[in-house]
Amino acid sequence: MYKITSDTIKKGNYFIPNDPKNSDYQQFIQDVSEQGIDIVEGPDVVEPSYAELRAAEYPSREDQFDMMYWDKVNGTTLWEDTIQAIKDKYPKTITGETTIGDIPDWVQTAADNWTFNKQLREYVDAIERLSQYILSEGRPELTEDVIVSTEDVWNEETEEYDTVNTTETVITQTAVEPLEETVEVTETDFETGESTTSTVPNPVIVKDEEERAAAQSVVDATPQSVIDSINT
Repeated sequence: MYKITSDTIKKGNYFIPNDPKNSDYQQFIQDVSEQGIDIVEGPDVVEPSYAELRAAEYPSREDQFDMMYWDKVNGTTLWEDTIQAIKDKYPKTITGETTIGDIPDWVQTAADNWTFNKQLREYVDAIERLSQYILSEGRPELTEDVIVSTEDVWNEETEEYDTVNTTETVITQTAVEPLEETVEVTETDFETGESTTSTVPNPVIVKDEEERAAAQSVVDATPQSVIDSINT
């Protein structure tokens, strides 16, 4: 459980600075993102007692002595009326207490940003993984014609120079043959010394398919707002 204080975050007896560069602060935001805002308690709100409230409004001693003097001279009750009004305003039933305040909005905002950035990183990684060729299918060779030289040749019919390009075909993607779907595995019984050979799915292909499926799951679960942040 985390506790928000006036300028820090408290966990047990440990105080975490409210500083995004601090590693403990980052862990706090990650915990809120993954576990929910319920692991955070708002700051203490201290309600003053009647004595504290009265003391804050009582006139100074000098002013009270001045009131008493003029009340005696003029036969008035200004001092008594002033003091009684403050006592009535803050009765002794106001004992003062400490309550738990609301969790500041910045906590949820920071946790939401952490989640957004995490989803963004995972989405980018997943798209990159899916862009790789499928091992069981291989990939074709791709070529492209590129200009290697340019020459101006005189055209007797038009009596003008024509630009003639010399091109060369270059390979932009090498071909990769698909992997065999199955492989033979030989196992030896150490007690009998007998060996048996069996045909099993190619483990490299199995791993490739599992990774691709996991990447696709990440893409499917990514909120549209995260995807839009890349495409805009």
